[in-house]
Parts: sequence; structure tokens; C-alpha cells
Amino acid sequence: MELLAVSFSSSLAGNALFLARQHLCKWKNHSRFDLEAKFVRNKILNKSLRRGRRCLSEKTEASISCSTGTGEDPLIPVNKKLSDARVIYAVAPAMGHNQESHPESHFRVPSIVNALEKWELSPKFRGLEVIELENFNAASSNDIASVHTRAYVSGLEKAMDQASKQGIILIEGSGPTYATVDTFQESLVAAGAGIALIDAVVAESKISKSPPVGFALIRPPGHHAIPKGPMGFCVFGNVAVAARYAQRSHGLKRVFIIDFDVHHGNGTNDAFYDDPDIFFLSTHQLCNSHKMFLFQGFIHTQYGICIEYKHNLMSCCGSIL
Repeated sequence: MELLAVSFSSSLAGNALFLARQHLCKWKNHSRFDLEAKFVRNKILNKSLRRGRRCLSEKTEASISCSTGTGEDPLIPVNKKLSDARVIYAVAPAMGHNQESHPESHFRVPSIVNALEKWELSPKFRGLEVIELENFNAASSNDIASVHTRAYVSGLEKAMDQASKQGIILIEGSGPTYATVDTFQESLVAAGAGIALIDAVVAESKISKSPPVGFALIRPPGHHAIPKGPMGFCVFGNVAVAARYAQRSHGLKRVFIIDFDVHHGNGTNDAFYDDPDIFFLSTHQLCNSHKMFLFQGFIHTQYGICIEYKHNLMSCCGSIL
């Protein structure tokens, strides 16, 4: 789940932003290879949860066009305009990607949606200030392959046959990441939510001085998934796919990603390790590392190599950023 606007209150957070500023000041102009955006037109069936109800929508394209303030876009509810919104969000709960009693529970997204209702932060209470993007398209295999290897993408798709027979399969060797028969398709939908939000925010930024921020309420999660495969409950790197899409399709050359989690965002870090146009800042805990899930993300380094456009900040266990 990705929140694209956060606030910090502690001095440690202030230090994090100060260090980020220092590194951004060193962020020199670099040229990058032009990547051709190729999309396939697939007809797919997406089952998704919207506030506790099942919706069935047919997708016909891998890319979308978003609202330009006319209120006629199919992603926007009737009588609402993105130009009126302060926050736009997309929901992809992946209810079919489920293993009972697993810590990455399929109840996460419905619980958050219910909490937003309870706290009166939903469109029902906020009116035009908060808008949900609906009926967005799933990401294409080409979108995913902009970050992950094609061998992994095609291999996971083929593994769905095995999952249909066995119910649940492990896709990370002996690791904890599992898949069900719905995992591949629902992971495409999750990544598609981020792409839809990129399109919407970029479109509004061209016509508004105060465009809305985007919030992707999605699963399976993504920041541990490395280019060659899944890791740590994560299937596809949703933020990484969205960042690459912003570069390819909208010409937004530089992207700043802030990863806020108890664990290092190793998958996102690896995806952009050699890309000077992506500044990646990960805040995470590393003390008592023998108890932690991943053992990466030391300050200023990845695997002991100092690099100026990837920055990691550790915090002590129990501290608050």
C-alpha cells in the first residue's frame, strides 16, 4: 500500500529530510536511455472489492486516459471532477490472493476502507475533496517487464496452472511468498492502480496549480520484490512500475521515492540501483537485525557500495519517524 503524501514530526525525520536534501543537491544531470512504451490490448476480467462489494468490470486496454476536468472520464464517478479533488485514490484488495492466517492478510484493504469510513475520510463524508478512481485497467505484462525480467513475469503467469490444481503454491523457493490461482491477475490490477493514479495526477497537474495527490490502497505489496522474482510477501514492485511508467509515458525524467517501512525497500532499491534519475530514500529499522525479516539497507550503502542517489536511513527499534 502506497501513500504519496506524508508528514513527519520527529527530529530524526528532520534529519532524514536534511540528508535527502543534501543528496538531491548532488543529483547531477544524467542522460538515460529512451525506453519505448509498448502496450498490448488484452481483454481481461477483473474482480475487485469496492467497500465490501464485488464489482465485475471488463478491461480492454493496458493504458488509460484520465480526466481533464470534463467529468466524462469512465474512471471518475458521475458528477465528480478530478479538478475538485484534494486526494484521489484507487483500491485493489486482491481478495483472491489469500492464505489463511498469513500475516499479509487479505482483510488489510477492507479494514482500511472501513476505517476511512469510520473516520469520515471517504468520499461519502468529504464530497468532492476525495475521489475514488473506479474501473481502472490492470497493468500489462509490458508494464511489469519495465521493472521485472520477462522470464519472471511469464513464469509467474504459467505457475497459475499449478496453483489452480494445488490451491496455494510457494513462488519464492522455500521462502514465505505464496500464490493462488488469482495472484498473477490481481497483481496486475494492483500495479494498474498506481499507473492510473500517475495518469490522473499528471493530467491534473497540466491544468491546475494545485493538483490532487494520489493514494494507492492495494495488495499484494511490492517493495521487496526484486527484478528477478518475488520476495517477502511481495509479487510485483508496484511503486517501481509506477515510477518507470511516469518516466516512459509522461516524460517525467526524475522521480523521488520515499519508502517508509520497518524493513528496507530492497526490491525498489535494486530496480533502480543503476538509474541516476531515480532518487530512492528508505527509512527502516536495522537494530536487532537477527530478528528482522531482511538484512539490507545500511546507511549510505547497498551491499557496502556507496552511491549518491540511493540513500538509506536506519532507526532504532521502538523509535518513531
